[in-house]
Amino acid sequence: MKIRLFFGLILILVLVTAVACQDAQDELSPTTSSSANSQSYFEVWAVDQSGTSDGPSADSGGLIYIWDGAAISENASEATPEIIDLVEAASKAGCDAPKKPHMALANHTSNNPLDFRFSRASHVILANVGSGDTFFIDVDSRSIVGCVNTVGGFNGAGGTGNTHAATASPDSSMVIVANIGAKGESGFLHKIQTDYNSNNYTFVETLSLNQFSDALGTSVARPICHDFTADSKFAYLTMAGGGLLVVDVGSDDGTTPMNVVKVYDKDTVPGIGCGVARLPNDKIMTNGESGAKGGDDFLYTFDASKAEDGVFPDPVQIELPGEDTHGAVACTDQDGNLFAVTSMRVSNDVNFIDLQTNEVVATQSMAATFSPDPKPDVADIVGKKMFIALRGHKPLTAIGSLESADRTPGVAVLTISDNCKSFSWEAKDLASMTDADRTIPFGLTGSSVITAADPHGLEVVFR
Repeated sequence: MKIRLFFGLILILVLVTAVACQDAQDELSPTTSSSANSQSYFEVWAVDQSGTSDGPSADSGGLIYIWDGAAISENASEATPEIIDLVEAASKAGCDAPKKPHMALANHTSNNPLDFRFSRASHVILANVGSGDTFFIDVDSRSIVGCVNTVGGFNGAGGTGNTHAATASPDSSMVIVANIGAKGESGFLHKIQTDYNSNNYTFVETLSLNQFSDALGTSVARPICHDFTADSKFAYLTMAGGGLLVVDVGSDDGTTPMNVVKVYDKDTVPGIGCGVARLPNDKIMTNGESGAKGGDDFLYTFDASKAEDGVFPDPVQIELPGEDTHGAVACTDQDGNLFAVTSMRVSNDVNFIDLQTNEVVATQSMAATFSPDPKPDVADIVGKKMFIALRGHKPLTAIGSLESADRTPGVAVLTISDNCKSFSWEAKDLASMTDADRTIPFGLTGSSVITAADPHGLEVVFR
């Protein structure tokens, strides 16, 4: 009996030790590590906007490239991506072929924007800026499992093909779609009720934004990008002509409609509205870009902690060196201090902003011998690895006037320093999206050809 008890105690001790070791391993697992090199549970998704249905010069189609996170972090140039042909995927799903797939955003489930331990995604939501479609892509199967076209709006309330961004609420109950609208006209917000478990996506509401143009101080009200507060109750929405709207998003089924509860005018928030991201402590970060023609660029942080009480302080405004800020991510240094890192699309710079002092502490060019004119665009970050979409030779959106033969369309992988004030990258840190079989005429006479690829949307997807 004593021997049996002895071995029983030994067995219990072994099991307890094993559990403790597993817990420790989990604490150091790839999803919690500060180094992207050790990450093995994430992927990098990047969107090629160029047409594929009848050749690259066509205006329908597009591709999604998917890289394993560890592989692209270690050696991007040799990492082999999976590729989703969106025409083929849409056809299998019974959906129309997309035009200009633009922004791809995952339905991460964590309310803490810097805590990836619980932010695994089941779907990627793709906005097609040329066709008015929003696609729901299952991360595991790589298949389109839902498509919602918002042209015309809910019950005819209005909507064009210019669906710029579709963002999922943190509670996974809805997606709000920013529709830029027709040229010279105001745009719309659309609401889609979402059930990711059953792949049921229901178009339930449209809000016309024309009524807010006077308060914005602009001739039209054209939405660009947005993100939700952590409680999924409000969305901060950037505007093409400057200004920002705070939207009470209402109920997921549309019975409680969306309602604009705060208008920041263009003088308070100047610049072309751009990306939006949640920060810790109920703060929202947005960009104000100068565009292809140049001008002033800004980073803004908004205090959203009292939004439910109707309190909306003016944002902190930080002027940025360089031209055309676009991608913006948060970086935590070795001491736990928070920084913003912004890619400047036209001037090819990266800015580092100390969010404790609200000062730009460093600016560094991305131009290199292996990538003379990278045109860094949408970005995301894992630990100290920053992934940035690099635009094509003949951009299809936003900076279409800025053509160049010196582009390297693909994804750049920057290694950010521990103090969040500099980066390094080299030729091996470029994942190319060039396709020799997909070319378009280039030059004044069109006598030469160049790759058609034009990356834009990019998202880190945790699994």
